[in-house]
Parts: sequence; structure tokens; C-alpha cells
Amino acid sequence: MSEPEGFDDLDGRILDGVRDLHDLLDPPPPDLADRVLFAMALANLDAEVARLQEDQLIGSGARGTERTRTISFDAETLTIMVTLVEMPDGLLRIDGWLGPAAPWRVELRLSDAAGAKSSLVVTADEGGRFVFPTVAHGLAQLVVHRDAGEARTDVVTPAVLL
Repeated sequence: MSEPEGFDDLDGRILDGVRDLHDLLDPPPPDLADRVLFAMALANLDAEVARLQEDQLIGSGARGTERTRTISFDAETLTIMVTLVEMPDGLLRIDGWLGPAAPWRVELRLSDAAGAKSSLVVTADEGGRFVFPTVAHGLAQLVVHRDAGEARTDVVTPAVLL
């Protein structure tokens, strides 16, 4: 691509200064590139995207140290609710429920602080309940894979930080 007509060194220095000022006053999050790549990994998946409905942090009382976080996602055809409990070893236990209830595969896609990606898969029971017993903190996304015989698409949640 060629430079626009009349674009000179002064214009380049001005634009460089604007970029530097923007980086100083409103820099992008340090993990922005990782988040974008993480989300784009599902770009070719024919999926219904669920919306983050609610994210609550609940304490267990005055003397308790356990913290519980509940997150709800809504899609047109499915609701997903997960409860995250911080375990004594620093890991999380994730209990989840699908509505309507069905024994679908639930994939938890993870990306840690170093950008390493992994995936855990469980199958919900007939009541729609599923559990990931030990999960590290990091960026996570749920994908509910429905039976191949159904005319429905998979459901994917936005990425959230655990």
C-alpha cells in the first residue's frame, strides 16, 4: 500500500505521538491478543452464542473463608449455570447445570496466564448436572456439544476469567 498523497515525515511523527499518547492513557489489556486468539479458535464452529446473564461472588459467612461464584449464561435454546468454589489447594471446583436438562458433552476450554491452552470434557447426567472437580484459574469458555442427531447447534459461552 502506498502512502497517501501529501503524507510526509511530520505527519508520521504526529501519528506516532498520538499512538504513544493512546498507549500511555488507555493501553490495551496485556492479554488482549491471547483473548482474541482464544475466542477465534471457535470461529469455524457452528454454534449458538450464549450471553453472560449474571456473575455473583458470594461469601460463606463471617467466619468462613470459602468463596463461591455463580455465573449464568443464556442462549435462545439453553441456559447454563455454573458455581465455582475455591478449594484449599487454590484450584477451583466447577459444578454446572444445563436447562433443559440433557446428557450432553460439556467442554471447558482453558487458557492460563502463560497462554497455554487445554480442554476438559465431561458428560452431563440426565438431570443436566456436570462437574469439573479440579480446574486452574485462567480464561475459560464452555462449549455444550449436543447430540449429532439433533438439528440444534452447539452452544458456546463468552470467555470469562476464573
